[in-house]
Amino acid sequence: MRSHSTVAVAWAAYSIYHTAFAVSVPSISSLDTALTILKDNDLWAQYSNKTAAAILVESSKKFSDAQATCFSLSEKLWAPDGQTQKFTAGLNNALSYQVYLRKFPKDQLFWIAPDSQHPCRAISAKGVEVESCNCQWRLPALCTHSAPIANKSFVDTSARYRITVKSRKQYTTGFRDSVGFRFDGIRFAPTPQRFEYSTVLDKAGSVDALSFGEGCLQTSYGSEDCLFLNIATPYLPESLDKCDDSRRRQIKKQLKPVMFYIYGGGFVENSGNLGNYDGVNLASRGDVVVVKINYRLGFFGWLALKTDNTTINGNFGFSDMISAIQWVRANIASFGGDPDRITVFGDSAGAISTEAFLASEKAKGLFSAAIIQSLPLASASTDEKAQFQTLEQATTSIGPLLEKTGCSTATDTLACLKNADPAVLVSVQNELGPRSVVVDGDYMTKNYLAISGDGYIANVPVLMGVNRDENAVAVSLSFASFTGNISSIEDWLEWAQSEPYLGVSPGNPRNLTQFANHPAFPHPSGTPQATAFNITQRVVSDTFFRCGSWSIAYLAAKYKTLPKVYVYEMNRTYQPGRWTVPECEAPKTNPLRPYGDPSQEYYKCHSGEVDLIFGSLLWIGEEARDEFDIPYSQMLVDQWASFAWNHDPNPKVAYLKARGYQSTLDQLIKWGPWRPLNAHKPTMRILQWDGYQAPLSEREQCEALGMPLDFLKH
Repeated sequence: MRSHSTVAVAWAAYSIYHTAFAVSVPSISSLDTALTILKDNDLWAQYSNKTAAAILVESSKKFSDAQATCFSLSEKLWAPDGQTQKFTAGLNNALSYQVYLRKFPKDQLFWIAPDSQHPCRAISAKGVEVESCNCQWRLPALCTHSAPIANKSFVDTSARYRITVKSRKQYTTGFRDSVGFRFDGIRFAPTPQRFEYSTVLDKAGSVDALSFGEGCLQTSYGSEDCLFLNIATPYLPESLDKCDDSRRRQIKKQLKPVMFYIYGGGFVENSGNLGNYDGVNLASRGDVVVVKINYRLGFFGWLALKTDNTTINGNFGFSDMISAIQWVRANIASFGGDPDRITVFGDSAGAISTEAFLASEKAKGLFSAAIIQSLPLASASTDEKAQFQTLEQATTSIGPLLEKTGCSTATDTLACLKNADPAVLVSVQNELGPRSVVVDGDYMTKNYLAISGDGYIANVPVLMGVNRDENAVAVSLSFASFTGNISSIEDWLEWAQSEPYLGVSPGNPRNLTQFANHPAFPHPSGTPQATAFNITQRVVSDTFFRCGSWSIAYLAAKYKTLPKVYVYEMNRTYQPGRWTVPECEAPKTNPLRPYGDPSQEYYKCHSGEVDLIFGSLLWIGEEARDEFDIPYSQMLVDQWASFAWNHDPNPKVAYLKARGYQSTLDQLIKWGPWRPLNAHKPTMRILQWDGYQAPLSEREQCEALGMPLDFLKH
């Protein structure tokens, strides 16, 4: 039996030991343990009542060694305080989930901080405190986790929150915020040479990954030296360097699925650094590793050109994507990700890129699933059935580029363009419009996805869908430019017909006036302008997004070219502030809903799903419009992460119970499972609060547009 004086001395020593924190940056190798951030991330950020958080030291250690490990992390052993660090304020769910993962038995004990009466204490996975423990026992431990909540404009990367990971020959120092570990600005390829394909970086050394790397060159910012990626992870495995083959296999079983995100922006703008693409909340809540990449844009990434002395095949941006995923496969295990479970996903141009992954044998075996959000049909192509450009199509109308760069009479056109002023290339790019994936005979061999079985297609499950009113944002921007005086619906439609992009499908002119009194496009109530707006956005949304997506899903199911296809239509969106118009915002007519009332009708526009799927609303400074915005975002995160885990967007009931994700569980029970598309009775998921399974939308309209379900059959 210990004397009171022994306990007092031990408590005094513990208190002195933790009056200062470690200042050197620890490495996973030196800590000799895996680390998991335990945080019940309900996406409520600063408003959350799930305030308890800890760092789980997974390796079993004696009490003094557990103390030392926490100290190395600039933390101390965790203890419940009855206030922000109550066990029931989040650690209960976080630890029950670790038991669900079979990392620990139900009766597992974890070291926690001593008190003045008990020098060695532990707590069970169920929250039962054990106050008289043998200090020589070997147990995993809970350290405090004091990193503050990050947001779009604030992140604390000071030394006390840093951690170093070794992957292959490189030591990478990242940091942790309140919900996850982050490694930002990792170079995945050497500085690319202009109009040359990228290669994978495999270089020894030490690098800091504490801030984003440069975005790729575009109108307002960027550099040609831009091939960086960002990693967010809730888990860092123990170092593989010290492990034998048996232990390596055990570690492999604990690795998380990887979600590899490709941003949109018409292949001419954006980067993996944008706030609403931040992956840490998706990583934390979904228990996945999120990777966001940069790829070259505009002419730098996609120029295809033929002259008498030069042929440029394009697809440099696609080569960047391939290099990035190859880097990920080689390195991501050190950051907690499973290289054999990579889901490629993206929206808009990122959706085209994801489709290119499905179509390209260059990507064969590099990923295991795909999510396609808001896929534009036939980007910049003159073939209405095409998803990609032929080289001949991509090289037309390139004269202004050669003239403005002074390369039209050069004896070596390629050398001239390589030395051209990058600002001129950007400005001409804006004049000539987007570039895209090219059928170059190497990265891409067909100008369409072989969903009918007449060529290569990756044999992976796919989740895909659209927002209900994809093109309303573009229609609004066009209508806002009108300054004349028109009174009839027909005249409005005739005017809209002349607007670039709106009145013309990829390849065949759409005479919008023919839909003024078409039974497939009935008039909503409102002014002639509002009615014309509605008809126009419906025609172009169907033409450019919905009908093509439905055809891909239907044909893939009919010909069984993909194992499963899950289809959705998003009927609740939150438009990102950088790409919005009033029509795409929930009405602000209810004084009790100052940020908008999503229960009222509004257009569900392009990109309106992104912030919700990343769980980043509050992170980027948005506010919940009503009581359902955050639970809805939780549900979407849970479904997207479930698809990465299980290739099924229906989270497992036992998983939801273990994590305490009750609102998602309630929705699953209430509305039943999201079913894969069946070609004999094709249905989709209506994604909204209280969503449901429904027949594919707008089939009558797609048929009126000459784009029925079998439209894309080759």
